[in-house]
Amino acid sequence: MLPSPPRASLYLALYTLLIAFGSLYSAELPHDLGEWSLAYLFEPLPPYITRTDITTNLLAYTPFGYLLALTLARPQRRRRAIVLATLGGLALSVLLESLQGLLSDRIASNLDITLNILGTLAGALLTLHHNRWRRAGQALRRWRRGWFRAEWWAGAGLGLLLLCGFAQFSLLPFPGAGWLSLHLRAFDLPLEDIGQFNLAWFAAVFLEMAAVGAFAACLLKPGRYVPAMLLLFVAGFAMKLLAATLLLKLRAVGGVLSLESLAAFLLAFWFLLVPLVSRQRHAVALALLVAILALRGWQADYLLWPIASVFNLVGLAKAAASFWPYLAIAVLAAVWLDRRALSAPPRADARHS
Repeated sequence: MLPSPPRASLYLALYTLLIAFGSLYSAELPHDLGEWSLAYLFEPLPPYITRTDITTNLLAYTPFGYLLALTLARPQRRRRAIVLATLGGLALSVLLESLQGLLSDRIASNLDITLNILGTLAGALLTLHHNRWRRAGQALRRWRRGWFRAEWWAGAGLGLLLLCGFAQFSLLPFPGAGWLSLHLRAFDLPLEDIGQFNLAWFAAVFLEMAAVGAFAACLLKPGRYVPAMLLLFVAGFAMKLLAATLLLKLRAVGGVLSLESLAAFLLAFWFLLVPLVSRQRHAVALALLVAILALRGWQADYLLWPIASVFNLVGLAKAAASFWPYLAIAVLAAVWLDRRALSAPPRADARHS
């Protein structure tokens, strides 16, 4: 749900605190104040710029720009709000980057400031269509009421599906979040022989999509199963492709377009259409999620937290992928308890009342 202008200031304050925490968090003692300098503002841009850094900074400041411009917006003065929001993003970015210069394990960067300003500007420009975004949100809520159950756990499950989409920025399927190496193959280089088929990647993608599909099926209203699965798989593949395109060089997105990924998607879709699987979707989803956690504990030597920093996009996505199976199991437990309560016979005192 998109915020209304009066509520945007509250979201803005909370999001600004989140940005400040992510920018200034440090596990090391700060430098001596005498070592602090603003010279980084005038240094040449770094020779090596990764797509991960670009995407992280742009996306982190886009909501800030949107919320700030929405807070400052007045009738007939939207352009002024956009300019002021961009200047606000500049001021916040320079302040936080300069404070990072005091931290032993953080580096102040003029490139980050540039990207943060561009992200703020992009978010501010999006407010020009705020009413359209609100109408789109209302249409999505109507679609949600028509396709998914009304219980609270269905809403929680839909939130987890969105989190699953964000987790694709880890560039790894859920089972491989802690042990499977990134599958990189140029998309214009096909398999030369069957020995090049990456069986581990195929199995991990299949397990991920089958688990996510079975979980999503538990949230559906009757009669929506097949079209919902088709929509989920198309959206899942598009999200994986988008993440790889934003974070990797174009020739390296072969892990998404590869034969292994395509075969895993097709097999998982066929698996979910098997009548026994569709009828026992709750048990199937639970079994697949437990299998993911068991595989992780066996191969990755951890069950909860991956070795990754949450202060960049890929690290945060890996953390989301790590927590997702536990949260999904919690939602499935709520579904089971709710259905058990509905199917329980009435108590004796209720029958005689």
